[in-house]
Amino acid sequence: MNWKRYSALVLPVLLLVGCYTAPQRPAEPAAPRQTTPDYDPASGGAVVTPAEEKEIQISAYEPAPAAPLTPLHSKAVGALLNTAQQQERNNDLVGAVGTIERALRIEPRNAHLWYRLATLRMTQGRHALASDLATKSLSLAGADVALKRENWQLIARARRATGDISGAKVAERKARMLN
Repeated sequence: MNWKRYSALVLPVLLLVGCYTAPQRPAEPAAPRQTTPDYDPASGGAVVTPAEEKEIQISAYEPAPAAPLTPLHSKAVGALLNTAQQQERNNDLVGAVGTIERALRIEPRNAHLWYRLATLRMTQGRHALASDLATKSLSLAGADVALKRENWQLIARARRATGDISGAKVAERKARMLN
């Protein structure tokens, strides 16, 4: 019975001890700034005085404009692209689609080939399929901003052709954001 009485007293004391924090000292004021010249390793060891320091300008980092990436493909795919281009000039859209599909079997992750197939499907009047293929190209485009912009423009035209005006406006807005 004593044990219960002591534990009822000890437990609150232990809880209070666990919550205790030592008093904090007030922070000391910061030391005044030195007016002596500082060593500047960027200038080859020259000394920068406080007066010169005021003249130094710092500008924000601006990345270089994104250059369109040239489509990289194998010789076989290049030959197939030439054949598809010739077939399209001869109005053989079915043959051109088949040729691009053969190229895609060789390089299925080539975003430029998917875009090319999307443009052919758009020319054939298969607008929903063209939009889907352009979306596939977008997913593979990586850092190629120009290709992404072309895909969004194609998606906008395809959606407008299917009557999806609000979807077309969204796609056009996304294309403009990439300019």
